[in-house]
Amino acid sequence: MKHLILGTAGHIDHGKTALIKILTGFDCDTHPEEKSRGITINLGFTHLLLDKFKIGIVDVPGHSDFIHTMVGGASGIDFALLVIAANSGVMPQTIEHLEIMNALNIKYGIIVLNKIDLVDDETTKIAKQEIRELVKGTFLENAPIVPVSASTGQGIEELKKTISLISENIPERPKTPTFRMFIDRIFTVKGFGTVVNGSVISGSLKKEAKVYLLPSNFDLLRIRRIERDKEEVEAVIAGDRASINIVGINKSDFKRGQIISNQNLAQVKMLDAKFTLFKNTQKLMRWNTVLFYIGTFETKARLHILDKDKASANDICVIQLLLDKPCVAMRGDRFIIRNTSGETTLGGGEIIDTTPLHHKRKHEKIINNLIQLSNSQLADIISYEIKKRPEPLFVHELTNKLNVSLSLISSFIKEELPDDITCFLNDIGNILIHKKESDRIENEIIKKISKAHKTNPLEEKGKTFEELKAVIGSNRGMVWEQLLRSICQKLELNKTIKQVHETWTLSSHEIQIDQNFKDKISKVESMFKEFKMQTPLASEINTMAAQLKIASEELKQILNYLRGQKKLYKIQEEYIHASIVDACREALVNALRKNNNGLTVAEFRDLIGGNRKICLLLFAQYDSEGLTIRNGDRRILKYV
Repeated sequence: MKHLILGTAGHIDHGKTALIKILTGFDCDTHPEEKSRGITINLGFTHLLLDKFKIGIVDVPGHSDFIHTMVGGASGIDFALLVIAANSGVMPQTIEHLEIMNALNIKYGIIVLNKIDLVDDETTKIAKQEIRELVKGTFLENAPIVPVSASTGQGIEELKKTISLISENIPERPKTPTFRMFIDRIFTVKGFGTVVNGSVISGSLKKEAKVYLLPSNFDLLRIRRIERDKEEVEAVIAGDRASINIVGINKSDFKRGQIISNQNLAQVKMLDAKFTLFKNTQKLMRWNTVLFYIGTFETKARLHILDKDKASANDICVIQLLLDKPCVAMRGDRFIIRNTSGETTLGGGEIIDTTPLHHKRKHEKIINNLIQLSNSQLADIISYEIKKRPEPLFVHELTNKLNVSLSLISSFIKEELPDDITCFLNDIGNILIHKKESDRIENEIIKKISKAHKTNPLEEKGKTFEELKAVIGSNRGMVWEQLLRSICQKLELNKTIKQVHETWTLSSHEIQIDQNFKDKISKVESMFKEFKMQTPLASEINTMAAQLKIASEELKQILNYLRGQKKLYKIQEEYIHASIVDACREALVNALRKNNNGLTVAEFRDLIGGNRKICLLLFAQYDSEGLTIRNGDRRILKYV
């Protein structure tokens, strides 16, 4: 059975609620104040069951004071009933509601000419003509006009048939990965706890899933029960009216305008958008303070017109919105703008970018990009998202940003990826980045390794991955680290760099030593051999090297080389020849195998014929190797 959401629209006292009551048998005015005043104040909800369709109904208030409520109710509907009383004709909220629904991109609807029992045929004919004039150029231009009387029942069966007919033609909503439901009602049910209601605008949600309440600071929340049209179900999808019973949170924690989602979506305060001013509205200058409405969310905002110095009625312009409060929005979402007094609806539009750069001044290139983006295909949208910042993005992050399936984005990457965007395949998640930025990182990696080779030409090793992180900066997040790994792997595959002893080196790097330098290496090694159990001061080493005509920079290179060749040990900034360290290690192991009580520093000194300083250094070395362990003032073998 197909599930759709129908919303009412129209001026106050044109019979919207009475019409829903005769269609469904349910009175949507349930609040005492609504009964006493005889007007709809809050959104009303019910459903209509037809042969092949189950239609959730949102009844909106028609009074001008409750336009913000009407916007919340109209967001997420599949089609509309514009109700106009035959005895009153087109009225101010008729026009305003029609413009709002047009701006919200509602594509299907029916015009209901109500209260025909109160007028003659001639008046009905004039009313129809007036309506046809009104709806020219809107989504209702070719919509059927169905005359009815909610008080007598005349025309109601014809209206039901028309609703069935239009329901046949409304396509299923596209399947998207992100579940979103704006909350329009919150209440407590005894024995169950907090329940939230709303229209599911995208994605699907199963009972066993966990959800986020956004914007808020709560972690994942557990669902106890899901209902659709007062019946418990295992799942809801886009196009459903849903009630969700959430565990572990109080009614007071919810606020109108929040959404329920299966993803922890970004909370944003800046948006780029395409905006259309309504007919007969006031002029807007480049900067304006306005009220912003999206779904059931509302906040004050600063509206910056980017492509014009001012805008008049019916103008279409590109704008940037700076919101007072963070909201959760996606590209393609529709919004409404009103003046700050809330008396006039200025216009509506479509979000182009939820993570824009701050456009401080009018810039021709930015404006052209945004205009192009507003009419772009998916390939252009993805390209723009990647190019606007020199930062990498996991492919799966785009599914949340754009509310597009991973398979569709993957298909774009495979078939339509432009030359100036690079995709790196990664085990954690494929990464997209602007080619200029990936080229810059590649060059920086090569430069850093080359510098290491120039500094230490006798060192076989290059730079560790941790050392290469300086190329991308510290604490840049997982996506940057994975990008760096992927670029290193690409350079290795291209035979630009290679791995040597857990470091990256240039593939061309080879240690080349001429005979003169070999002689110097031999002299330095011999010098340390001659020290035997002594540990010379740095000044002594430098003096002796100078006597051998070895420059200080050459000495550093030689010391690093000898360490790499395992001919010299550096222990706590002291150098000891490997022959001493290895011989003493063998003597210590033999002694400890015969003596389970271990050896003190003094006993080890006597064993090797050294001094206390070298014994402490050697113990430190053997401890670091995992050979020995300290037990009081003795050393014992770690593993016997």
